[in-house]
Amino acid sequence: MNEHLNSGQPSLKKILERYQQSKPGTSLEEYEFLLNRNPLLEKIFIGADCAVAIFDASQTNYLYISYKLEQLLGYSANVYHQGGLCFTLSKIHPDDVMSLLGILEKEISYIADLVPAQRLEYRSSYDYRIQKSNGNYIRVLQRNLVLNLDTADNMLHVLVVLTDITHLKKDHTKILHIINKQDTGFAYLYNLTDQRIIKDTFLSKREKEILKLLGKGYSSKEVADELFISIHTVETHRRNMLEKTNIKDTSCLVHFAILAGF
Repeated sequence: MNEHLNSGQPSLKKILERYQQSKPGTSLEEYEFLLNRNPLLEKIFIGADCAVAIFDASQTNYLYISYKLEQLLGYSANVYHQGGLCFTLSKIHPDDVMSLLGILEKEISYIADLVPAQRLEYRSSYDYRIQKSNGNYIRVLQRNLVLNLDTADNMLHVLVVLTDITHLKKDHTKILHIINKQDTGFAYLYNLTDQRIIKDTFLSKREKEILKLLGKGYSSKEVADELFISIHTVETHRRNMLEKTNIKDTSCLVHFAILAGF
């Protein structure tokens, strides 16, 4: 396992224990079409460039690993099934371990504070660097969706979708973006300097409006006309969004925003 995970990281053991508070599910029939590696679904995942897994919180392990995930990182499904979450964490870039553990801890606490119905509406995304089987690191965006709860209404199974975004981001900042009906569109930002997570609205309402129109292919002038603001204001917001997200350019920003659910 990654030495950083054995060097007294205070939150790793706590995270594993908190996940394992969930009680194992009694039936996996609803996932049978996935567990049997449905050929059509596997082809769809590959075509959509989606690396998919189903995480079992009670076992801190994976019920399902898609072919695409095997292709993306180069590890067989058996490796994930045998090593579980600890194997995945052992492949995280050493400089990203602390921030990712902080994000996981924040996510678990956030979900625990929701009422059961809200937990099933929870979605999140965050990114990190992970090592492939050939030794190279790539940056992935991980999106999570709670699939079901255990008998005590704790998070049990989580759909995990990984996308390679190595070409999109410029630096190693971390953003935990959370979406649910009660608290939509805010983020936790990991500050690299003092190594702490700060809650932030991240993108303003106006910035999201502009981003949505840019995603539809609008030019700055068309955005300005649509929102009754000046082109200068649009360009200022574009620059601000690039600075906040540390994305290379506007086209990459739109792509990232769509993936992350902004």
